[in-house]
Amino acid sequence: MRRMREHPAPSATVAFACVAMLVSYLPFSAANGALGAIAATTGAHTSDLQWVTDAFAVALGATVLSAGVLGDLYGRRRIAVLGLGLTVAGTSLDVVAGATSAIRLLWAGQALAGVGGGMVMSATLALIAVRPRTIPLWAAAVVAGLGAGPFIASAVTGYTAWQWTFAPIAVLASATAAFGLARSGESSAPAGRRLDIPGQVTGSAGIAALTFAVISGGSTGWSAPATVAAFAVAAAGLAAFALVEHRSPAPLFRPALFASRGFTAAGLSATAVLFAMGGGAFVLSLFFSGRQVDALGIALRLGCLFAANALASLAAGPLQSRFGSRPVLVGGLVIAALGAMSLFTVAAGTGLGGFAWRLFLLGTGSGLVMATSSTVAVQSVPGPLAGMAGAGNNAMRQLGAALGPAVLGMSAGARAGAVGAVHLTAAVLAILFAVTAAAAALLLRTPTISKASTKATLERTA
Repeated sequence: MRRMREHPAPSATVAFACVAMLVSYLPFSAANGALGAIAATTGAHTSDLQWVTDAFAVALGATVLSAGVLGDLYGRRRIAVLGLGLTVAGTSLDVVAGATSAIRLLWAGQALAGVGGGMVMSATLALIAVRPRTIPLWAAAVVAGLGAGPFIASAVTGYTAWQWTFAPIAVLASATAAFGLARSGESSAPAGRRLDIPGQVTGSAGIAALTFAVISGGSTGWSAPATVAAFAVAAAGLAAFALVEHRSPAPLFRPALFASRGFTAAGLSATAVLFAMGGGAFVLSLFFSGRQVDALGIALRLGCLFAANALASLAAGPLQSRFGSRPVLVGGLVIAALGAMSLFTVAAGTGLGGFAWRLFLLGTGSGLVMATSSTVAVQSVPGPLAGMAGAGNNAMRQLGAALGPAVLGMSAGARAGAVGAVHLTAAVLAILFAVTAAAAALLLRTPTISKASTKATLERTA
C-alpha cells in the first residue's frame, strides 16, 4: 500500500489551510450580512433569501465527500487551490447578479462558491489531519470566515451597492491560492481510493431535495405537491446513498463508521452547532434589519457570536488536553443551550449590549463543540480512515448549515422585526442543544473510544 506523502513545510501549510478555509466561507457570511440590502433591491421574499445562503450550504455539503476522494487521489493542496478558483468564479458571478438584480443568478454564484468551499474544506482538513493539535486553529478559521463576512458587507454597502461586497472576496481568494501554490506543501493518500459517482449523485440529490422540501413546506405548505415530492426524492436519494455506499468497494463514506460512538457523537454535535450558527445568523440578520439596524450594527451584533466561537475554538485544544474530549464536547453543548435560552428574554428594544452577552455565551459553547467534534471524529476511527471520517463530519455539519436557515427561516417573517421570531428560534435551539448534549453524553459515557471495535465492525461490513 502506498503511504501518504507528507508536505515539507508544516507552518506554511497550516497557514494556507486556515486562511483558505476562512476565505472560502466569506461568500456565505457576507451574503448573510447583506440580506436586507438584497431584499430591498431585488424584491426577494424570505424563501428567495433562504436560497441565497442555502445554495452555498447545500453545494458545499454535497461536495465535501467527493472532494475528500479527489484530494486523496490528486493532492490536497491542488484541490484546495481549485476550490479557491471556484470561489473567485462564484463571487464574480454574484457581482454580475447584483448589477442585474437577478436573484437566481445570485443563487448560481453562491452554489458555485459553495462547491469551491466544499473542496477547500475537505482538502485543507486532510492537509493538517496528521497534526491534530492544529485542528482547533482550522476550526477557528471556519468561524472567523463566518464572522468576517458581515463586516465586509457593512464596509462596502455603506458606500456602494451590495454586489460589490463580493469583489474583495474574489481578490482574497486569488491571493490565497497564489500563496498556497508558492508556499504550501502537498500530500495525498491514493491507496484504495477511487471516485464513487453513484454515491456522489445519490447523496447530493438526497441533501438538496431535503433542504428544498423544508423551504418549500415553510413557504407553500407541507401538503403542497412540490413539498411532498421533494420529501419523497430526499428519502429515496438518502436510502439509495446508504445502499450504494454499503456495497461500494471504494465508498465515499462507509456507513459502518457510525459503529464508532465517538464519530457518531461528533457528527450529531457538529450538525447541531452549524444548524444553530447558520439558521440563527439568518434569522437574527433579518430581525435586526427589520428593526432598522444598519449594516455595521448587524455586523457588530453577529460579530459577538462569531468572535466568541473563534476564541472558544482556540481554547478547545488546551481544554481537551487537560480534561479530555468528552467533557469539553458535552460542556460546550450545555453552554450553547444556556446561550440559546438567554435569548428568550430579549425584547424589541434590546440593544447591542443586551444581545452581546447572550450571543457571546451561545458562541462560546458552539466554538467548543466545533473544534472538539472535528478532533473526536478523526481520532475515533482507524488511522487510514481519518480522512473519510473528517469528510463525513464535514458533510454532517454542512447538512446542519443548510437546514438551519431552511427550518428557522420559516419564522423569519421576522424581516419586519418581530421579536417573536427570535423567541421561537431560541426555543428550537435550546431544545436541540439539550437533546444533543444528552445523546453525546450517552455515546461517550466511557472515557475512551475503542478504535479496535470500530475496525472490527468495518472489516465485517467491507
